[in-house]
Amino acid sequence: MSSLEEYYQNYTLSSFGKIEMTKLAILTGKSHDIFTKNLLLNDDLDDETKLWKKIKPFLRDYENEDNGCIIIDDSLLHKPHTKVNDVVCWHYDHVSQRMAKGIMMLNFHYTDDTDISIPLGYEIITKTEDVWSEQYQKYVKKSMFTKNEIMRDKLEILHFNNKVKYKYILFDKWFSSLENLVFINDTLEKKFVCPIKSNRKIALTKEDKIKGNYVNISNVDIEACSSRLVYLEGYEKPLKLIKQVVKNGDDDKSVYLYLITNDITLNFQEVLEIYKKRWKIEEYHKSLKQNLKIEHSPTKVELSQRNHINLTIGAFIKLEKLRLNYNMNHFAIKEKIYIEALKIAYKKVGELKVA
Repeated sequence: MSSLEEYYQNYTLSSFGKIEMTKLAILTGKSHDIFTKNLLLNDDLDDETKLWKKIKPFLRDYENEDNGCIIIDDSLLHKPHTKVNDVVCWHYDHVSQRMAKGIMMLNFHYTDDTDISIPLGYEIITKTEDVWSEQYQKYVKKSMFTKNEIMRDKLEILHFNNKVKYKYILFDKWFSSLENLVFINDTLEKKFVCPIKSNRKIALTKEDKIKGNYVNISNVDIEACSSRLVYLEGYEKPLKLIKQVVKNGDDDKSVYLYLITNDITLNFQEVLEIYKKRWKIEEYHKSLKQNLKIEHSPTKVELSQRNHINLTIGAFIKLEKLRLNYNMNHFAIKEKIYIEALKIAYKKVGELKVA
């Protein structure tokens, strides 16, 4: 890591406000232009291979094919006041359930039974095509590739090029398309665990599959907190389906979560325990936003925005190593840094002369 990158990441770890180059320059005694021109405007920094070189030695100490998991999820970095470009675009935000302006990241993460949290990389969903929208009666930005296509391309790199060791791939229902499931099973020859929409069609026996007798999952008479083998429409091999009660509504009507996996040796509880590991990527997103201020890019220039994201991922790796060294979670580490800084500030206020 270059000294400039280390300065930037240490500042990201210690800052509790916006990431501003003027303040970093004051802290380090270096010129503002050094960070802006040599770091944020360095077109070599936004490089997938270089990021992997930082991740690889850390990952190699933990990765395994017994319980290792690759988790996939997207996250929107909100940029409500930034001008639209190929990176900052309008996306559907699943959290607010509306369109929002920002940078959409498709993240790939590793965890296992040790509870380790290691970013494997990311892809920014860029919208470079201008297409006419009948709905909005104007030209709108569109990506050349779908998230599912980007997902499969990245998984191929991680699996075949980077040779990551893992057993399961976890993702939410937005990525549970038939093409993705077949790709993971046939091309990668790996196991998946994912939720599936209740309107997907399944056959309950091989004979029903051959005859084309498919029914909606929601219409299958399967007890809550149980599992059974089924045949998903379009998928050749049997899958394990589990039905879990996730909450009860005000009207006492149960709401169910349906999970499927191609590891048919798993029982109900084992499927649930594996899928719970998907929460690790939610913690990752939260730490990036709250502890490392990934949404607070110091400039509105596209290259700087990309570089800021890349550098912040590196800062997360450093934060995760601190967690292991001090046996404290990310938020506790930031709180400790804040208290130490507050002590210095408090002492300084006491030393100041007042009229």
